Amino acid sequence: MQLSTRQVRLFTLATLLGPGKPVPSDEILATLRCSEATLTRTFKELRDTWSAEIRYRKASHTYEMTDAGTLDRKTLKKLSEELNSNESPKSVYYRGKVSLDKEKKKAVSLSLTGTTVRKINHLSLLSGKTRSDAVEMLVNLHIDELIESIIRRNESQQKK
Repeated sequence: MQLSTRQVRLFTLATLLGPGKPVPSDEILATLRCSEATLTRTFKELRDTWSAEIRYRKASHTYEMTDAGTLDRKTLKKLSEELNSNESPKSVYYRGKVSLDKEKKKAVSLSLTGTTVRKINHLSLLSGKTRSDAVEMLVNLHIDELIESIIRRNESQQKK
C-alpha cells in the first residue's frame, strides 16, 4: 500500500518520538521536510490519533513524548514497517502486463489506418496481449532497424 505524504509524516514523527527520548526540533523539521505550521498540525494529529502527550522543552529546543497513550511498541514496529515498505523501490521491469504506473507508461494518441488497426488487433489476439502491448512489441522488435535505415538514407542523400 502506498502511503500518503501526510501518513508518512505522521508515522515518521511517531517513530522519532516513540522511544521517549528528547529529539531536537531542527532534526524533526529536517527529517519531515516540512514547515513549522505543518509540524504543529502533525503533532495535533499524533495527539488525537494515539492520545499521546508531547512536551516542548524551550531551553533545549527539543520535543519529547512523555506519554505514548495507545502508541505501544507493537504499533511503533508496524508504523516503521509501513514506512520501510513505502520506501522500497518499485520494479521497473516490463512483464508483459498493462501497467498504469505513470513512470512506466504514457498514454498517446495515434491516427492509424483501419487496415493497420485490424492488423494490430489480430496480433493482439494471436499473442494474447493487449493492443498497447502488441504495439509496444512491434516497436521494440523493429524500431532500431527503422532508425538505422533512415539514418543511412539521410547520409546517402546528404552525400549527393
